Amino acid sequence: MRESKIPMDFALPFGESTLRVRCDADLIRHRDVSPLSDEPAAIRDALAHPIASPPLGEIVKPGESVVIIVNDITRLTRSDLMLLPLVSELNAAGIPDADILVVFALGIHRPQTDAERRRILGDELYHRLRSIDHNAMDEAALVTIGTTSFGNIVEINRRVWEADRVILTGEIIYHLIAGYSGGRKSLVPGVAGARTTTFNHNMIFNPRCRSGVLDGNPAHEDLLEACSLFPPDFMLNVVLTPEGRLAKAVAGHYDLAHREGCRAVDQMLRADLDQPYDLIIASAGGYPLDIDLRQAHKGLENAVQALRPGGSILFYAECPSGSGHPCVDEYAALYNNDAEMEQALRRKFEIGGHKAWWLARLGRLYDVHLVSTLPSEFVRRFHFHPVHPANHAARVQQLVSRGDRIGVLPYSGFTLPFVSDMVTSV
Repeated sequence: MRESKIPMDFALPFGESTLRVRCDADLIRHRDVSPLSDEPAAIRDALAHPIASPPLGEIVKPGESVVIIVNDITRLTRSDLMLLPLVSELNAAGIPDADILVVFALGIHRPQTDAERRRILGDELYHRLRSIDHNAMDEAALVTIGTTSFGNIVEINRRVWEADRVILTGEIIYHLIAGYSGGRKSLVPGVAGARTTTFNHNMIFNPRCRSGVLDGNPAHEDLLEACSLFPPDFMLNVVLTPEGRLAKAVAGHYDLAHREGCRAVDQMLRADLDQPYDLIIASAGGYPLDIDLRQAHKGLENAVQALRPGGSILFYAECPSGSGHPCVDEYAALYNNDAEMEQALRRKFEIGGHKAWWLARLGRLYDVHLVSTLPSEFVRRFHFHPVHPANHAARVQQLVSRGDRIGVLPYSGFTLPFVSDMVTSV
């Protein structure tokens, strides 16, 4: 919903801090999200009442090996909140810590540091459980399990394949290609081979691959088919508020419980607008949503859904880890615009190159001002206007002085604006 236009200060998340903006603007808010007062109790309740699945204690048997797939550092997931009751449930069913392996679903992301793995698991479980990063490029660590009807040859992590039981964990928010994160995405692309992920990401040119859509979305359907080739035994996913509080937990079947979580996302995180804005001031949502440009881009795509064609956006994303993928840098250096990048991708699709194309496309469609710590020349390669964090207030005043209709979106990585009668240019 949209609140009345009033002069006020807005705190925009930026990395692990905030930058403040003062202007007359509408605050673009998601629908009402009430965080749950007793988060551990909500997780335990979801585990006790799984959707379309027996409880976990009736699935696992003593002596079996269990893999728990966990999101990496680029996702705001609250994995430690889920894992403690989940591991307790496994222990109560006769599965000791020694028979549990955590596999971090890196997809094609960079390896994590020990400190990052510890931050995700929490001190207790970091010391109690074995954990490994998935490596999508390690051929010896992959096994081929089949081919989807779309022609995607599915390769997944061999340690996951060899486990007696596989449990998915993750968070559900909007996803630019697959409609929603979570569920099947923990297996593919989370612990899939690079070729499998590249095939699925190549669907970005299909207009049916978009946020908030599952049925008829070929990227989602390809992932779901891939997951069904090796059906996980159980799933535990959460829906979080933009501030990172637990709003809902769902457990059970990897597809049916996930769909229930997706419905909750629509009920909580969609923002319905009566008309688009001339200027949007938005933040990706802070760390880890702006850990790099590759991740922050998701919030930028969400934010422009509230913007009129050709409008201006001031976007806050610290990006301390740079672009997030070497191919983003390569495409930015080699190609002058999104048309050239698209031609290159259609000749040979490359992960990372598709992000560069997306970014350059936004630079053509909108007047994008990026507040970040990225090098200015790199930012300009996407036809964005670079803004140093120390100078952001001056850029705000410059943009708001035009008298445009302004909206402020503090958590664009979570919130999907929706203007029912708006047609976006391509």
